[in-house]
Amino acid sequence: MELRHLRYFVAVADEGSVSAAARTRLHTAQPSLSRQLKDLERELGVELFDRRVRGVVLTRPGKLFLGHVRQVLKQLDDAVSIVRDAPMMVRVGIIPGLETFVLPEFQRLARDIAGQVDIEVTSAPSTALIQDLKDGNLDLAFARPSEADLDLHFEPIDYHRISVFLQASHPLAQRSTLTFSDLVGHTYVSVNRRVAPFLRGGIDAWGQQRGLALSPTHVAADIASAFSLVMATDGFSLMPDYAERLMPATLTMRPLVDGPAPLMLAIAYRPLVSSPVQSLVSTVASSWQRA
Repeated sequence: MELRHLRYFVAVADEGSVSAAARTRLHTAQPSLSRQLKDLERELGVELFDRRVRGVVLTRPGKLFLGHVRQVLKQLDDAVSIVRDAPMMVRVGIIPGLETFVLPEFQRLARDIAGQVDIEVTSAPSTALIQDLKDGNLDLAFARPSEADLDLHFEPIDYHRISVFLQASHPLAQRSTLTFSDLVGHTYVSVNRRVAPFLRGGIDAWGQQRGLALSPTHVAADIASAFSLVMATDGFSLMPDYAERLMPATLTMRPLVDGPAPLMLAIAYRPLVSSPVQSLVSTVASSWQRA
């Protein structure tokens, strides 16, 4: 197995087509590329692609192999960059809305430790960031801890309380604090469970403890659309307190005196990956000032 086989494999996986990868990425002949892939599959003893009329799709072994290959190629690229004295590139994933909270501190710590560092940021829901991290597409993620991902390390750095967001003219806004019972009977705007599973899970558990489910009247795609629906329906939404910095001027936030458990924010990374970037990431995580 040669390095070019791995690069060919990743190119075809990304393009979903042998011909497209040969033409636009690798600048080689399709028959030659097909033979190289067959040689790789023969050496591994598994089929990496399900070949179809219109392109190729990764098989289950192919998906598993892709994550590891990306790590190998990323480590190699890191080594080449260091040899060439290029600034270290760190790929950082952040939950939307938290960029202004964590990115400046990460930049400061990274540059104090490693000097000039280039940072590439991806904003996505926590579950998507964790998957990108496992696939080798990110070097670290500011995300919610997942007990199921035993191959990742989660270094807790902060907690976010879940609070009520509503229009300043809403009757409940006249109170300085709110309780679960105050919310019952009012229009509830939630964020999509697939986007915010930890938030929705915490709210559901909170309601069940009180023997009453808090069912959404409307479901928003993200924080911005939740604010829009709150204004349009004169309802309320339950979101982490950091969203206060993102809300429109007509909205206000009220704390919940008996609210759900705070959501933990952690720096997630792959502790078993050995590279200069991962060494920097683990040092930053251990140096972070906890809330």
